[in-house]
This record gives sequence, structure tokens and C-alpha cells, in this order.
Amino acid sequence: MNGPNGYSPVNYGAPPPQQAYGAYGPYGAPPSQQPQHGYSPYGAAPPAHYGQQVYPPQQGMMNPMVTPKNGGLAVALELLGGFFFQTFGIGHLYAGNVGAGLGLMFGYWALTAINFALCFVFIGFITWPVTWIAFMIISAITANNAAKSFNAKTTGGPAY
Repeated sequence: MNGPNGYSPVNYGAPPPQQAYGAYGPYGAPPSQQPQHGYSPYGAAPPAHYGQQVYPPQQGMMNPMVTPKNGGLAVALELLGGFFFQTFGIGHLYAGNVGAGLGLMFGYWALTAINFALCFVFIGFITWPVTWIAFMIISAITANNAAKSFNAKTTGGPAY
């Protein structure tokens, strides 16, 4: 008998041939006897890291999108901004420490306004240079430390 394609199938409708007892059928071994490929059998305890992301250690790896900050440049920005523009905190802004940078900037300007008012009673002529020298020293040291701590955060290493 020919089918719609013009050929007759062999053993159409007959049961499949029987396999010997214990031999695997045409579809491979039963699920209980297949190789496990790293998986534990049912009922066994899962591995220790089950459900957690396991990442390889990244010692010394730096985030490629973040450039390290140069401590010398942070100090230079602090000193040049303070010397020429009476504006401290620029080195902190460069080092990523925005809160401290703005605090130094507006804090110095507030102290400058107070010292300007004190100049009318001649005390400001002493306190204004002392304030400026103190800000030059303190802001330069803290800008360098801010750059070092930023680099330590991005590289995962020690801060100093």
C-alpha cells in the first residue's frame, strides 16, 4: 500500500522490537542510571555554595571605568586654588570627596567674612592670615589622604 508520498512504511502499526532484559532501549538509559554530570542525586545535601554567586577572587583588580586619583595633583589643586583664588576644597572635589570639598570651600569663605568684619577692630589682620595658613596646611594633607582612600576603595587594597 502506498502512502500519500508514494512509498509504503516498513512495519507500520507493528509493536517495536523487544529488547533483552537489562538492555537499554532506543532512548538510552533510564534516568536513575544516567551519568550525573556534577549534580547530586535526589535527597542529597546541596553543595556548600548553593544559591550564592561564586566569583573568583579579584585581588588587585581595578574598576576599568574609574581612574585612580593622583595625591600630588589633589594637593596641587588645593594649594593653587587656595593661593590664587582663596578657594579651598578643589583637591577634595577632584579626589571624589565632594562633601568635604564643599565644606572646606564654604567654611573658609564664612571664616573670611568673619575675619573681614574683625579687620575693623584690627583683630582680623591677625586672624585672617592665621586662618589662611591653617587651611593651606590642613586642606593639602586631607586632600592627599582623600585621594589615597579613593584609590584604596576602587582597588580593594589598604588605604595607606
